[in-house]
Amino acid sequence: MSLRITTSRTTRRAPVEFESNQGLRTDSLMLRPLGFADQSAFLKALERSRTPLRRWIPLEAKGQSASEYFHHQIEKAIQGDQSNTACRKAVFLDDNTFVGMVNLIKIERGMEWSAEINYWIDAEHAGKGLATKALEAMLDHAFADMPRGLGLHTVRAQICLDNPASVRVAEKLGFTNSGRTDLLEVNNALVMHHEFTRTA
Repeated sequence: MSLRITTSRTTRRAPVEFESNQGLRTDSLMLRPLGFADQSAFLKALERSRTPLRRWIPLEAKGQSASEYFHHQIEKAIQGDQSNTACRKAVFLDDNTFVGMVNLIKIERGMEWSAEINYWIDAEHAGKGLATKALEAMLDHAFADMPRGLGLHTVRAQICLDNPASVRVAEKLGFTNSGRTDLLEVNNALVMHHEFTRTA
C-alpha cells in the first residue's frame, strides 16, 4: 500500500530573472538552451561524470556515439519547446563554464498541471551547491504564473534512495516522498526509484 506524505513548509526562493532568450539567470548561474557551440564542454563534463551518472541518468543508447547523444539532447530540447511538453536547460557559471543540465519533462496540462524534473552536475563541480541553485531556479520558472513561467501546480522527481545527495537536494527544496515507487530502466538496468513531489 502506498503512503502519501505531506508536510507544511515555507520555502525561500532565490531571485530569478526571466530572460527573453529562453534563459533563466540567478545571482551565480545562467540556465539556457543547450547550443551546438557547447558540444566540447558538454562532452568533457559527461566523460568526467560518466561513472557516477551511469546508475542515475540514461546515457548513450547502444551504437550511439557521445557526439550523437549530445545532438539528440538538443533535438529533444527543441521538440519539447515546440510541443510544450518539456523545458530543458544547460547550466553555466557566470564565466560561461558549463556545469550540467536541469530538465522539466512530461509536462502535462489537464486537471493538474504537472511535470517531472531531473538533472545532472559535472563531477568536477559536485558538492558546491550548484544542483540546489539550478533546481531552485527551474522550480521558480515552473511555478511562476503564465506567461512569465509555466504555471505548473506540481513537480515530481524520481529519485533512488541510495543516491543520498539527490535526496538531500530534493528535501532542501521542499519535496516530500509520496510513497510511490517505480522500476525504471536506466542504461539497461532496472533501478527502483521513489517519487518525490512538490506543489506550488
